[in-house]
Amino acid sequence: MKTGFKVGLCALSLALSFGTYAKTFELTGQSLTIDQLWEASQEGNDVKLSKAAWKRVNDSYETTIEAAKSGIEIYGLTTNFGDLKDQEVVKGDIEAEPNRSKSIEFNKRQLRIQAAGMEPYLDDNLVKMSMIIRLNQMAAGLTGITPETAKYYETFINNDVYPLIPGRGSPGVNDLSWPTHIGLAMIGEWDVHYNGKKVDSKKVLNKLGLKPLEPFGLDGISILSNGNVSMAITIDAIKQTEHLLDMSPYIVAASLETLNGNISPFLWHSVEGKGMPKGHEAAEPILRALKGSYLWQPNEDRYLQDPLSFRSAHWSIAAALEELDQLKSLVETQINHTSDNPLVTINGRTDMWYSDLPAVTALMADKEQGKYVNSNSAFDFTQLAIQVESLTTAMAHVLHNSGWRILQVGDSHRTGLKKYLVSKQNKGGDGFANILQPVSGLYAEAMAMTSNVTLYGLPTSITIEETYNNVNVTADRLRHLTDVGYEIFSFEVLHMTQGAQIRRDEQGYKLGEGTSKLIKEYRKVVPFVDKDRPYTLDVNNGAKFLRNLDVSLLK
Repeated sequence: MKTGFKVGLCALSLALSFGTYAKTFELTGQSLTIDQLWEASQEGNDVKLSKAAWKRVNDSYETTIEAAKSGIEIYGLTTNFGDLKDQEVVKGDIEAEPNRSKSIEFNKRQLRIQAAGMEPYLDDNLVKMSMIIRLNQMAAGLTGITPETAKYYETFINNDVYPLIPGRGSPGVNDLSWPTHIGLAMIGEWDVHYNGKKVDSKKVLNKLGLKPLEPFGLDGISILSNGNVSMAITIDAIKQTEHLLDMSPYIVAASLETLNGNISPFLWHSVEGKGMPKGHEAAEPILRALKGSYLWQPNEDRYLQDPLSFRSAHWSIAAALEELDQLKSLVETQINHTSDNPLVTINGRTDMWYSDLPAVTALMADKEQGKYVNSNSAFDFTQLAIQVESLTTAMAHVLHNSGWRILQVGDSHRTGLKKYLVSKQNKGGDGFANILQPVSGLYAEAMAMTSNVTLYGLPTSITIEETYNNVNVTADRLRHLTDVGYEIFSFEVLHMTQGAQIRRDEQGYKLGEGTSKLIKEYRKVVPFVDKDRPYTLDVNNGAKFLRNLDVSLLK
């Protein structure tokens, strides 16, 4: 299943999976990386909580019980949600009847009424990823969720049970209407994907030997009030962007060989003279791809300076790499912390200057151990959303340069080759004379993804929640732009493999190792243009080739 315009994500997941044997990943709540999470979310892989993590799950849960017994008001446990927060749910010993039954019924009702997302449903690996993030945050001891519910998450993850989660309709501050479907599946009131089929969750629960979950205490709000689905979508965007950037140097190298371009701007001292971040990381792969190329020899037909789309290609890539690193750092911080409200703390500080002030001590479940339960805004993803948009803008520059390189190599004055890269065999042919029309359309589609969406929204809960960041939408836009990027790159690879091959076969020039490998792999799906033909199959097959390309084959 695909979500809206998120084309090619399943294929990319398969292409970037890290092996064929099932693995088990230990969750500590403190050290989960994006790469580990990505791998763990592939079908068949399992997770388990460390012994210390299970202790934190239990301590976190017991902290909520102690706080409620001591009379601390707890949002979503002793009180209702949103503008109904003044309504009491339970009071005192919440584990005793009738409080326990009241709490369970309240949680079930909240899971039901929050469920209002729009189709299409998310891909299964994103659903699994979102559940792993939530379980890892439980392992950090920050959610207050019951150990029983944590075990349900672990069971769903390890048996590849995927609740149907809508892919549209979150403000990105707090997904609410999305993860609530996980809880609905656990209580037997929602469908799941299981063994490749859509199944009533009650049947799957029965097959796994589980009774429908009775969500208690903070279970309800811990299940639904977080941004973990948005984080899964963001990680999916990160992985697709990484893949596109990883192949970019090889495409730039091939374009330089088609142009008869200069290696000068990419040399160590040229990059060092500018001194900006990621310059060497972007330039060196281009030079390595050109190892053995004719470009390392002087050429009387070579211009002194190339168009900027060639000459500064590494700087747009460097900008994207820098923004990508910043985003990955923020996301890895987030998945090892939490986006809960209320926040349960089992090891908070008690030595701050304000620790003994009445408003703070009123939140303490245990002063000596630093246990707190307090309302907060941990689900605010403004920093993440702005960083996703920064990466999207940087990637737009990468694609902008790609479009201009395609335009430039059609010019015989630039290349010294026949106009529109017509080969000698293509007698009387026009080659790529009108192929830029679709590139222009794709370019516009990609650039439209760069507009700001972090400030848009309508206030909810009768205006109590009046800020938004739409991190999920920013991630969707990055995925859309990057997916279109494969298509723009498909046109560029069509041109540059044609031009480089003409250099080699008609002019006798030696190509770089990276370009030679790119041509070898690409020719398995798209033949050399020795006669005019329709290019629709070529550019579509080229895009599929790039989406599934194992870049290590070019190294």
